[in-house]
Amino acid sequence: MKRKLLAAGAMLLCVSSAAQADSRVWLSGYVDLNISHLISSGNGTTTRMSSGGLNNSRFNISGVEDLGDGNRAVFTIEPMFSADDGKQATQFRQSFVGLKSDKLGEITLGRQFTPSYWIAGYADPSWAADFSMVNNMEFFYASYRVDNAIQYKTPSFFGFTGRAMYATGLEDTTRAGRFLSTSLEYRSGPLFLGAVSELQYTRDIFNSSRINSSRDNYFSAVYKIGGFEPTAIFHTYNGYYAYPPYVAFNSRGWDAQLGARWNIDGRSRVYASAVYRHDDNNTKVSNAVGFVAGYIYGLSKRTDLYATVAHIKLKNNVSVPYPVTWQAYPNAGQSPTGFQIGIRHAF
Repeated sequence: MKRKLLAAGAMLLCVSSAAQADSRVWLSGYVDLNISHLISSGNGTTTRMSSGGLNNSRFNISGVEDLGDGNRAVFTIEPMFSADDGKQATQFRQSFVGLKSDKLGEITLGRQFTPSYWIAGYADPSWAADFSMVNNMEFFYASYRVDNAIQYKTPSFFGFTGRAMYATGLEDTTRAGRFLSTSLEYRSGPLFLGAVSELQYTRDIFNSSRINSSRDNYFSAVYKIGGFEPTAIFHTYNGYYAYPPYVAFNSRGWDAQLGARWNIDGRSRVYASAVYRHDDNNTKVSNAVGFVAGYIYGLSKRTDLYATVAHIKLKNNVSVPYPVTWQAYPNAGQSPTGFQIGIRHAF
């Protein structure tokens, strides 16, 4: 009897170990701090310590469970924090759960990056850093992360991959906050091409009964030559953009980005990006030119030192300027400049 009990116990331990082997949860993230010097950033010249120069300081808690036959359950939770003062951000960077299949693709639900983030973000030489001209001039008030979203990503087929997203928005009786997006990307060897179209509905911050819409289209390209990658983005926008309760405007126009990133020797990396924005109205927002250049030196696989400089030149004196960093917004009509020296540690 004892032998049977011991054998049964051993079998249970084996099953438990196998089940644990099929499920994994891991913790990773970044701590990123810098000293930044900002000129024409609201209240004149400012020198400050800020969190998140290359990456948001954050935790990443992710998990995967093998369901068999190439199917997996996945989740990701990314709480952000300010490393300079230890305060927690009000929103998580992402928080989603979903299913992935080698044959059928993947579907995820929750707060997540939009398809435009994966299309235009990949062609951003600074990888969506704080001083990114793609974030601060091209996305500007367009969304690259939304709540209450359902996203489907197709399997890769002859180098093509598609994404579709629908966000339910505020989940009231109106269309406020609803978001629809479809994208197609192509990867073959050193070449990446992407296209995405997105429609968003936003409640008018001055007339709550009115729901306005905006349409954004992005086209991007990246080509890798050894460690050197030239990048390009073309973006069109048309509609109503708002950040309640502070900013709202209607406009239309286009912008274009040319840039490059170069991994010189595995330790030294440089990047540069320039954006020209053409606004059809030049009333609330303006034609403008912006650039960013950065240098990253890897002390190890996990720790980097970096230096960044950025400048945006407005063509017209308007009420809604473009910032070099969203952590210090410029006053109306100002053309901001920024410098950063920082350290990033990944764990």
